[in-house]
Amino acid sequence: MINYTDKYFDLELIKLTDIKLHEATENIRLRNIYNRLSKAKYLMNPVIVGRHNNDIILLDGANRYGSLKDIGCKLILAQVLDYKKKSLVLEKWNHLVYDFKLDKIKKFCKEFNLEYSKVRYKEGQEMLKEHFHYILASDISKDENILIKLPAELDKLLDSIDKITKLYFKHYSFDRSECDIDFHDLKKYTRRKGVLIEFPTFHKSHIVKIANNNHRLPAGISKHRINNRVLHVKYEIKKLMSDRNIAAKKVELQKMLIDKIDKNKVRQYQESVIVFDE
Repeated sequence: MINYTDKYFDLELIKLTDIKLHEATENIRLRNIYNRLSKAKYLMNPVIVGRHNNDIILLDGANRYGSLKDIGCKLILAQVLDYKKKSLVLEKWNHLVYDFKLDKIKKFCKEFNLEYSKVRYKEGQEMLKEHFHYILASDISKDENILIKLPAELDKLLDSIDKITKLYFKHYSFDRSECDIDFHDLKKYTRRKGVLIEFPTFHKSHIVKIANNNHRLPAGISKHRINNRVLHVKYEIKKLMSDRNIAAKKVELQKMLIDKIDKNKVRQYQESVIVFDE
């Protein structure tokens, strides 16, 4: 990376109480991260937040946020982005749920009076693109797809999505799937049978609204495309335990970042990467 100033990226120390959430945490991942951070000396990767007017919205790192809060931290190291910038794009994850049956979702829809209909996959995709209040569920080993109509009100829509994800959270293993992965490639390359759940396409205005009320998106649905994501900063966790002397801590942070830049300890990569997660 060229010897930029620290203004090339915006890393800040922020009070945990100043950050608003838009998604829930994943219990298993939260527990794993908590166990690691409670024994660690350093926070390696900052969370990602978006600044929107007076709001600071957590975009990525809910499990790190929750873990640091649980071990008593008052501050968190965050990479801060302008949430109004068009270059910050909101996408979504779909969920590929293994050994899961469409009958479970059909039964749920009947129990909670949600309309659903059998559709061709292409037809279901077109409905998702044109209308917000739908979920498409597809058996990847059969030619069977159902389109589920969700309530129009945002809070009721979120509640329905939450209930649907609870059908498989904790009960079935699942993977997050990129929304632009071709469905036929997914069927071709996956080694296990299951159901692909495709969610509504949320907009950033939805995220702002959700962050300002008591409802949450289930974990693993919203996905923000982050340019120049900062990793491996290695910031001492003990400095996050108190929000006293925050101004001095911010000055110290900037000196540390400049020192790393000047010593050629910062690298920028443009290539996409594949990471084997913990």
